[in-house]
Amino acid sequence: MAEEKQSVRAFIAIHIPAGVRERLRAAQAELERAITESAVRWTPFEQLHLTLEFLGNVATENLPPLESALKQVATPHRPFELSAERVGAFSSVRNPRVVWAGIEGETDAVKSLQSDVKSSVRSFVAEQETRPYKPHVTLGRVRTVKARDLRRVSDALAATTERAFGSWRVEEFALMQSKLSPHGSQHSTLATFGLGG
Repeated sequence: MAEEKQSVRAFIAIHIPAGVRERLRAAQAELERAITESAVRWTPFEQLHLTLEFLGNVATENLPPLESALKQVATPHRPFELSAERVGAFSSVRNPRVVWAGIEGETDAVKSLQSDVKSSVRSFVAEQETRPYKPHVTLGRVRTVKARDLRRVSDALAATTERAFGSWRVEEFALMQSKLSPHGSQHSTLATFGLGG
């Protein structure tokens, strides 16, 4: 019988400083108070991040070449400034499925980095994301709820004013592991890649 290959569920992300995450968590709490309890599965404080690319299951034997490819991606890119601002939703505020905080600042730099990351990991993933990249921080995912509860989520989002959650200097990105458990996923950093080598 062939030995089953070991793999990790992985993604590539930019870490967000604790101060910015604290302000994002305050916005989550504000929204939570305005909507039906448990209508949204909120992203835990320690898991608030900016995703560059979700990889899915990657064979552990492929991690060293993957890390090597990502290191090469990081070298030509220079550090840049980002900020988290405003709250919105996919597919829309009126039909919310994913609640997010928007990303502003040097967005061309993060989109360029994401594009290079996506190209470099093509051979390591079974299925690539085809939708255009829109940098954002996922604050929560709307559960399957009754229409009136969905309206409450929508109304709370519509009433949320434009706000600034803070800015930070991006100097690295990370290869992350996501372990699924009955209590939700647990994230850990496998490797980091400094911009500019």
